[in-house]
Amino acid sequence: MRKVLIVLGSLFLIAIFALLCVITTHTPKYDGDLDLIGLENPVEVLFDNYGVPHIYAENELDAYRAFGYVHAQDRLFQLEMMRRVGTGTLSEFLGNSLLDTDKFFRTLGISKQATISTDFWNNQANSPIKEATNAYIDGVNQFIREGNLPIEYVLLGEKPREFTVNDIHAITGYMAFSFAMAVKTDPILTKIQRKLGNDYLKSLSINTLPDHVTIPNFYPPSLSDSNQTSGNLQAMLKKLPVPLLKGSNAWVISGDKTESGKVIFANDTHIGFSSPSVWYEAHLEYPGHSYYGNHLAGMPFGLVGHSDFQSIGLTMFENDDQDFFEEKLNPNNPNEILIGNNTSPIRSRIEIIKVKGEEDVEFEVKETIHGPIMNSVVPEIAELTNNPVSSWWVYLQEPSRALEATYRMNRAKSIDEVALAAELIHAPGLNIMYGDAEGNIAWWAAAKLPIRNKNSNSKFFRDGSDPAEQPTGWLPFSSNPQSINPMWGYVVSANNQTDTLSTGDYVPGYFYPGDRYDRIAKTLEQRDNWTVEDLKELQNEVINLTHPKNAKLMLTAARLDEFPEFEGLFDEVQNWDGSHKIAEIAPTLYYKWLYHSFRMAMSDEVGQETFESFIQTFAMIRSTNLFLSDPENKWWDDVSTEGEEGKSDILTLALGQSLKELQAQHGNDWKKWYWEKSIVSEHPHPLGSQKPLDKIFNVKTEALQANAEAVNKLAFSLNGDGVYTVRSGPAMRILLDFSDVEGSISVLPTGQSGNRFSPHYKNQAKLYTRGEYRPQLMNRVEIENDSKDRLIFTPEN
Repeated sequence: MRKVLIVLGSLFLIAIFALLCVITTHTPKYDGDLDLIGLENPVEVLFDNYGVPHIYAENELDAYRAFGYVHAQDRLFQLEMMRRVGTGTLSEFLGNSLLDTDKFFRTLGISKQATISTDFWNNQANSPIKEATNAYIDGVNQFIREGNLPIEYVLLGEKPREFTVNDIHAITGYMAFSFAMAVKTDPILTKIQRKLGNDYLKSLSINTLPDHVTIPNFYPPSLSDSNQTSGNLQAMLKKLPVPLLKGSNAWVISGDKTESGKVIFANDTHIGFSSPSVWYEAHLEYPGHSYYGNHLAGMPFGLVGHSDFQSIGLTMFENDDQDFFEEKLNPNNPNEILIGNNTSPIRSRIEIIKVKGEEDVEFEVKETIHGPIMNSVVPEIAELTNNPVSSWWVYLQEPSRALEATYRMNRAKSIDEVALAAELIHAPGLNIMYGDAEGNIAWWAAAKLPIRNKNSNSKFFRDGSDPAEQPTGWLPFSSNPQSINPMWGYVVSANNQTDTLSTGDYVPGYFYPGDRYDRIAKTLEQRDNWTVEDLKELQNEVINLTHPKNAKLMLTAARLDEFPEFEGLFDEVQNWDGSHKIAEIAPTLYYKWLYHSFRMAMSDEVGQETFESFIQTFAMIRSTNLFLSDPENKWWDDVSTEGEEGKSDILTLALGQSLKELQAQHGNDWKKWYWEKSIVSEHPHPLGSQKPLDKIFNVKTEALQANAEAVNKLAFSLNGDGVYTVRSGPAMRILLDFSDVEGSISVLPTGQSGNRFSPHYKNQAKLYTRGEYRPQLMNRVEIENDSKDRLIFTPEN
């Protein structure tokens, strides 16, 4: 027995030693000294208690070279996933289960466009922007060659290739796609139109409705003009190892409405939950420059951030920047399409996809003058028509200048400089939010807006053979929606419809109905002495006022007397104020009932698969109130039966189904059907889909107050299971008062680092779940007091 104990003890010690070796080998280096090639002078990096690097350099290039290294050591695997999505090379790294995904992104054209943008970049004269970008890339690559690579590479048996500027453009392209709603929406709406007719569309909010809240414009006088596969698309996108960008809130309040008399800035971008979360914070200082930024993996300049003078944030504009043209083939030449009386060639290219452990896969991509033909990679399109359907996408119309735009914004010294930088963004559409120490507040809708045929609806396939359907140019940036120092004292953006242009037309898009905007704007109107402390409550609010209205419509129409034992539950729903706190009961019934109501109403006409795709789109959120209140809604009739059902019939059936399932799920006592029991909150890692790696890499949290369209939007997908996994939420929450820029606060959903062995992998998860914050330090003395880790980069001899 003694020998057995000795052997077991020895094995235990060996295992502990081996684990420590693994951890040491794959842990970021936060302390000590490192040689860095290309440095002119030493660079000091202080890591605060949350792992944010505060980089002190004597010149710009040294700062970005060091930043590239520390960014890579914390987020290299995330960078790997993002660049591989953009370049369509996931199969090479993760295997053939991602082959359809690679084909989709190659066909869409992101990889091709990255090459075009790279060529444009390389042909530009040398500049500080290019030098800073190249220095960052050099820092990333030195880490790839010499640093402690994350454990994911060992588990996959892979090594990273070097990072390039082409990868940056591919990452930008993926971000542009993430914002593009058309490919996920238009085929479904076109199917409904063609199969059922326009009468069925009347109960869906395809376009902005009169009761939707719009963002008011306030134009300044000084701005000048300048010029076939299996499954469906949604199922394929669920395989992506990186999160999709979903929406966002931002508001900026003028000093006239704050206690300090200075501008207050707030931003929370809504992005799919992931581990690590999307944003990486970094504070860079060198003579003449001090900036605290939020960066995407692989992006050297902050998309969101602030200096002591200005703060910049963003939300999704949600403009429609992608059209689908159904082409008419030339009967005399199948390699041509007809546009009026003219012909236009169909071009083709061969893409070669490397697949891990298998032979390379070749496939053909065909393109028309409108763009790539998508039938073979989007099942919903292939189901609709045998005619070629081309994707015309603003992002593919010119090289990306995102690097230049973000570099300029990070260094802007005036509101005019930010406006000029915003004009460089052609796609994806972004709402740029701005505030500064001089009291200016502003919002610009940054995007190139095409001039389209006003008689056509951009949500449906266009006739590619009709010359009148072709885009004819671009609106000048000065006409874009914007608000500069409005007299009402604030600007707000929450993915809702912008006000009409000077032409009197709405910008077409996939805008949300305005619940969040309305709640924020009406709250800001109530007082003129706002503080950061006061705004914490608003930023974390989980009340939505539309859903109680919907619930009352459902209660009024259903035959409640068929369920007398649930009278108390119906009273609970009747009196619901729209809160989604975890002890609420009304949301538990409401969302399940809502799902079954839409399912029973729609699936008999369009099929279960199309219905499931529809409820993932913006149209579901926009249409709910109209759908429930429209007295002529044709969806209520079950076309599979001989009789004609009405709203009361379907809602009663759906209610009965919901109550039965909730009893099975939570027990017979409805008073214990707490919202908390229906929520799963987890930040998934790309490798976390495989057990037992989910236990290692995924970050599970306390139950969140999941909701649909509250200010603190913690979104989930409707489903029949009644278990809702929070899919997205604020990817950070920032609050800043220009009376104390160094006292700005923020929080991330998980942590700074994507390295599982880093102490900063998930050390903000509890703060985030509980609606708490931590400082964004910029004061050197405070940083030194807070920092336990100091990394010194020295020039390599």
